[in-house]
Amino acid sequence: MSARGATDPAAEPLRPSARRGPRVISWILAVLPILAGAAVAVVLAAAGESRRIVSTLALPGAALLAGALLSAVALGALTLAAARIRRRRRDAALRADASARGAQQEREHHARFLARLDHELKNPLTAILAASAAAQNGAGGPPAWPIVDRQAAKLGALVRDLRKLAELESRPLERERVDLEPLLVEAIAALAAQRPDAGSRIALAVTRVPWPVPPLRADPDLLSLAVDNVLSNAAKYSDAGPIEVRLREEAGQAVIEVADTGRGIPVADLPHVFDELGRAQNARDLPGSGIGLSLVAAILRRHGGTVDLRSAEGSGTVVRLRLPLA
Repeated sequence: MSARGATDPAAEPLRPSARRGPRVISWILAVLPILAGAAVAVVLAAAGESRRIVSTLALPGAALLAGALLSAVALGALTLAAARIRRRRRDAALRADASARGAQQEREHHARFLARLDHELKNPLTAILAASAAAQNGAGGPPAWPIVDRQAAKLGALVRDLRKLAELESRPLERERVDLEPLLVEAIAALAAQRPDAGSRIALAVTRVPWPVPPLRADPDLLSLAVDNVLSNAAKYSDAGPIEVRLREEAGQAVIEVADTGRGIPVADLPHVFDELGRAQNARDLPGSGIGLSLVAAILRRHGGTVDLRSAEGSGTVVRLRLPLA
């Protein structure tokens, strides 16, 4: 999954509506004299005007006038053709530039992922190898097997999360009618059972006026997984303070917000929070693989929805899930 980064609006290809504007104006200006002449002719005919204009033109002058008219028509046609060619070349260059930027961003994202994966694998493997060497050499100190067991469990969890993320991209969705309010109530109850301290701080607010949020067609297991990940993060990164879960309808979408008053995310880490294995610098002291938000983004994308995040270090975080209701 790619990181959310700022884009340069000036570098983006023009929208079709933006390209059509000058073309429509040109056609209006070209047709306007004809329309004006037709309007004058209608007025004169309605007034019973029958006078005629008789002009005598010598044959050489007629030939010259015909040539000038043909040259004007040909010049206009060539000008229009050249403008179309320039426009097509410009659009092609803009598309090629956008494609190159996208490919560069994808390469940078892949490089960051490999660097994170190397870091996540290196530490447990180093600990396992050190514990194994100490055990074989009969060195004193604490038993090696608990260390090996913990690090092996960490590696297993990482591999399991990566496999789950890969399967999300190809797994067929098992859609059924899903009412989001009971799904949120169940997710909150599950977190409260695991972490009573966090469960007591969670408040659910559902907008029901002038109407409740309609059910939607979705995969309930995947939606539950997304909500569970967001709620777990809110509980993990806020030791105290309220956690608010909000559900409402907005512009034909169901909107789920999870807000906490935890440690927040540093500004430098915000563009990469949805990267695979991406973790903020101030979250290194807590266990985790950095896959959670990547899973959430993949699940929302599969459902035609989006996820975004706002955060301020030291103040808290708001994660917003948007799902289409149609």
